[in-house]
Amino acid sequence: MELIAEAVELARNATCPGDYDQAWELVEKAAADRDTAGEKGLAMLESLDPVERKIGCDLLGCLAEFHESLRETVLFAVLHLAGSEGDRAVHASIARALGATADDRATPELLRLAGHPDEDVREYVAWALPMDPAASDAVVEVLIRLSADAADEVRNWATFALGSRCQVDGKAIREALWARVDDDFGEVGEEAVTGLARRRDRRIVPYAARLLDEAGATDHMLTAIACLGDPALVPYLEEYDAEVVAEALRECDPQARAARDAFAAGLTEALHARLPGLGFGMCGDLYEPGITLVLDEGRHWPLEPLLDRAGGDASRAAELIAGALAKDASAQEPRR
Repeated sequence: MELIAEAVELARNATCPGDYDQAWELVEKAAADRDTAGEKGLAMLESLDPVERKIGCDLLGCLAEFHESLRETVLFAVLHLAGSEGDRAVHASIARALGATADDRATPELLRLAGHPDEDVREYVAWALPMDPAASDAVVEVLIRLSADAADEVRNWATFALGSRCQVDGKAIREALWARVDDDFGEVGEEAVTGLARRRDRRIVPYAARLLDEAGATDHMLTAIACLGDPALVPYLEEYDAEVVAEALRECDPQARAARDAFAAGLTEALHARLPGLGFGMCGDLYEPGITLVLDEGRHWPLEPLLDRAGGDASRAAELIAGALAKDASAQEPRR
């Protein structure tokens, strides 16, 4: 493949990060030919040339990222290479490719690479972890360590992973996030604030207000602020476009939240009256805003869109749910 040959030469002669960015673009283009790229990538892992092994890992990582059916093949091939690879540049590509597989079986090797002397390798480890939101103690410990790394981007990815990708909580995690809220590298501080807001740590409210006031807020941050749900943030949110901050305002505004909770109570009564045999419950997630209506049979409705659709009328919402269930039952009946 000509694209891969060009990528190898660019990587071999790279003198700055921008040179390798060009090589990566060629790798992405080559990955569009899935079958040929897969064969080429696997063959390159057997090369005696470390630059070819590196590009081979990158090619397989691209394929794994976009083709779930190839992930196990990539996982086993890259893990096999990792067992004997001694080149630091290849280690970085190994970490990235393993992360692209999204397979927890890659975790032990990623944990091993977390102490690598090359910051590029540590950055890709932080980017890859956790494979499972219910991160193990070992993964959390590594991310805590990487969140204090000397390299800015390592801290950035590790703080993001710890704060927003891990759905676990505890004193050590919160202490690690608090240690980063005033980080000199601005993005790290934002990720730390986001992670603490998602854990509903009220002490973070002044920091969240400062970010809303000074730096603006991404969708990612607004979701965390909705989790925090603190009335003190309402004046800051009101400075934004109402549609953009609707969810956060609903969670932070006491009146809106009270109306939502009253609607939930009314819907519970209306469903019991209209569908007395229906098993259901209302639940929330510590790391996500809002309330969800969950039926025993597996169906679920986020409560806030249901409230809007029914115009705040709990009886109307119960009718909508009954109609949807009747339609489902009709669709499942055998045709005559």
